[in-house]
Amino acid sequence: MRLHVDVDAGALPSALHLSLHTKSMAPKKSKANPRDQYFQSIKSQKLDTLRWCLRHGGVSHRAEDDEGHNGLMVAAAGGFDESLELLIDQLKRVGELRDVDDPDEEGRTPLMMAAHNGKLDCVRLLVLKAKASLTAKCEAGKTARMYAAARKNEKVTAFLDDPKEPVEEEEEEEETAEEQKARQFAASKMAGAAQAAAARQEEVHKARVEAAEALEATLAAAKPVWPEVEAVLDKTLRSLSLKGKEPLAGAKDGGCPVDPAIWSCVCLFELRIETMPSLTTMPPALSRLSELTTLIVSFNSLGALPDELCALKKLRNLEAAGNQIAALPAGVGGMATLQTVDLSNNALADVGGLKELTALVSLKLNSNRLTALPLAWAQLEHLGALEASGNAITEAPAGLGCCQMLVSLDLSANKIAQIPIELGNLTPKKLQTVRLHGNPLADPRIRRFVENDEPSLVKDLLNHVKKNGYKGDGGGGGGGGGKGKGKKGKKGKAAKEEEPEDEEDTDANIADLLAAMGGGSGSDED
Repeated sequence: MRLHVDVDAGALPSALHLSLHTKSMAPKKSKANPRDQYFQSIKSQKLDTLRWCLRHGGVSHRAEDDEGHNGLMVAAAGGFDESLELLIDQLKRVGELRDVDDPDEEGRTPLMMAAHNGKLDCVRLLVLKAKASLTAKCEAGKTARMYAAARKNEKVTAFLDDPKEPVEEEEEEEETAEEQKARQFAASKMAGAAQAAAARQEEVHKARVEAAEALEATLAAAKPVWPEVEAVLDKTLRSLSLKGKEPLAGAKDGGCPVDPAIWSCVCLFELRIETMPSLTTMPPALSRLSELTTLIVSFNSLGALPDELCALKKLRNLEAAGNQIAALPAGVGGMATLQTVDLSNNALADVGGLKELTALVSLKLNSNRLTALPLAWAQLEHLGALEASGNAITEAPAGLGCCQMLVSLDLSANKIAQIPIELGNLTPKKLQTVRLHGNPLADPRIRRFVENDEPSLVKDLLNHVKKNGYKGDGGGGGGGGGKGKGKKGKKGKAAKEEEPEDEEDTDANIADLLAAMGGGSGSDED
């Protein structure tokens, strides 16, 4: 069995931050091509890299780039004189000097290219050190001098006319001691940075090798019992699904009735163990599966989730519905990557531990023993679905009005009497479903809105709540069904009668009256 391992540069080997593939031990991203490094080092004049490519990288001085130019041509045409001098030295050691006149497809030699571009230093090196031909002609019948003259490169032309005589150059300012010191410091700094980069690269390579060896050892040491587990270990599969399996007789590892080799499947991204009534606990070895992004342990008999669950730092999806879980692990709030959580049909009385989970997209808490939902609603910017039906919740959280991405809301079959006015701030274009039936709602109009759970009524419901919802700090709305903490008795009633009646409310009252009359009722209770 061979493995393909891709470990993050900053990860420690023990973390096994791996990307595993079968049938390959090569890294996912191959190393840089030596030929590409060769031409890049010529242009950047990184001489150490250039020497390495020629001596150890298997690159010949005759190697050509994608345009059919060899290294001498690239260096000469670009004026990279330091690279050119190194290539000429290489040519003297392992080749023949006449190779310096090798032409391209149009018959142009490196000397012609340097002359055409006015690269005097390169022209000198090619003529004086490499003995490049002055009389060679290209396919168009031009010599190097003719190329220089056509571009009016006078200094190059003068040198080619008489290569033995030096061409007068412009005076250069003499480098001061301070400038020389600064240049040397910069050079030493660059050299230090290069050494540090090489050391880091060596550490990364070492970490990859160690991680691969550790993974291979872990997989090889496991002794699977179930064929599904054996397949994962043999082929390094990413997912494992076990449903309704017969428990192992006399199982070890804390009495867990599943194949203990599961906890050696460190390559898993997804683990699903469902419908096993004998599964009452998850072993501490669960923490070994550090690459898990999805864990589904629904419809078993789990009494709790282990603290080791919180060690799964990449877990995004957790489903543990249909168990007997009465409390959450103490560190669950630190699982910052969790996006979807399903804990329905358990025995939870408190979910305050989920308060720190700000990346939640879907939260399902149906059929538990909850009386409140103490979550940090203002921070749940991505929450799209909330289900908490079949509990004993007495108040709809006012903070839900901050969840502008909410698409589905189910608080049915609870003990909610008032709908807070803040819920009217939800976005009608996003919110598609609101389920509130089965609650002792005080507002008769809200009762009518939620009776059939029709999506077409969501906008009307939100508009009504926005104007008549419950105000927890003083009286509030609710169709006269709510009791606020503010005005009471006759004085409050008189004050209410003195307020001017909103035109929309008047229309709504008339509509209610007409609806009652149409139903044959003679009552005037509203």
